[in-house]
Parts: sequence; C-alpha cells; structure tokens
Amino acid sequence: MAIVQRADNTVGPVAIEGRTITLVSRAHAVRVGRDPGRAVQVRSRPRHVEVLHHDGRREVVRIHDVERALIAAIAFGAIAAACTARAVAKRRWA
Repeated sequence: MAIVQRADNTVGPVAIEGRTITLVSRAHAVRVGRDPGRAVQVRSRPRHVEVLHHDGRREVVRIHDVERALIAAIAFGAIAAACTARAVAKRRWA
C-alpha cells in the first residue's frame, strides 16, 4: 500500500540589499509498505520565491519547472539517435 505525503518547505529568509528573500519548494514523499523498513521516495520541486521589499511590498515570483520537459527531450533524442544508428548500420551491412 502506497501513501503519498506532501509538504511545503522553506529556505531562508535571506536578507540581500534591503530585500528579504524566502525560497519555497514542495516535497512529495511516497511510502510503500507497512513495516518500519519500508521504501520511501522523496521528490522536491521548486514552487516560488517570496520577496519582501524594504518598503513593505510583497512579491511572489513563480518558478516554472522545466525538468520533466528536459528529461522527455533527452529520452526522445536518445531513441532517435539509436534508431538512426541502427538504420545506418543496417544499410552498411546489407
């Protein structure tokens, strides 16, 4: 039985040039099994950055995570390269 837990984590606040910056990420933990030695997989992704300016303004900057698209592009490129190499090798030996 798998259990998924979600939690928001913060790093900071960090003060830089009159601004206070806080980094926020979301973590997903998947726990499989019931015994104390069960398997756990944790994945954390950036969510947003909170900036508090010296004049009191609060700004939230969303972070667009491109990791999935990048991994998919790399996998597609690897499959295309393998198919091309196989076709070239087949033509040479035929």
